[in-house]
Amino acid sequence: MRLITFGDSNTYGQSLPDCHWPAPHLLGPSKFAWPQLLADKLGMECHNAGIPGSSNKLIMHQLMSFPLLPTDTVVVLWSYPERYCHLTNLVTDYKDWKTIKHKAIGAWVKTVSSRNYYKHVYKDLDQQIMSNHYISYTNLYLEQQGIANYHTSVVDSTHPLIFNIDYLRLRHEYPRALDGEHIGLEAHDELTKLIYERITL
Repeated sequence: MRLITFGDSNTYGQSLPDCHWPAPHLLGPSKFAWPQLLADKLGMECHNAGIPGSSNKLIMHQLMSFPLLPTDTVVVLWSYPERYCHLTNLVTDYKDWKTIKHKAIGAWVKTVSSRNYYKHVYKDLDQQIMSNHYISYTNLYLEQQGIANYHTSVVDSTHPLIFNIDYLRLRHEYPRALDGEHIGLEAHDELTKLIYERITL
């Protein structure tokens, strides 16, 4: 039995003790992040497919490219709706997250295309609607394969499939990770408990 998790750096475990800068993508995913902790509690093999900086578009694409099995349990920690990406390859042989070729579009990405996207294309409501579509389509895809799936988010969401983890509370109530930005060890422990309780209802 496998636990397969998708998300951004909050799933990957960026800046936890074993996955800190300057190159966390060469070190992780972290064994201290919630996916491994949750898999241990459930007695499952863990495959943490989180991608730092991921957009919800990229999460959906990665999940649908992943070689899932009917016996898998999938948990998605959806990212920030304002993130976007350009996909640059079709995936026919998924090996790990580096298989997914893309160009990130985000506030931290200092490129002309990123600046132009937020200046000329991006609208808050539009991206919230699209994120809801990504969640719904992903759930439909997994349900058709009979794969158990659970969905939460780093932002508050009214989508009926999302169970609330109050991410902002986790981020502000507990000590941060080593970079001072990402959630730290105690928050990952708490997040593990919340998702475990949801799965084992």
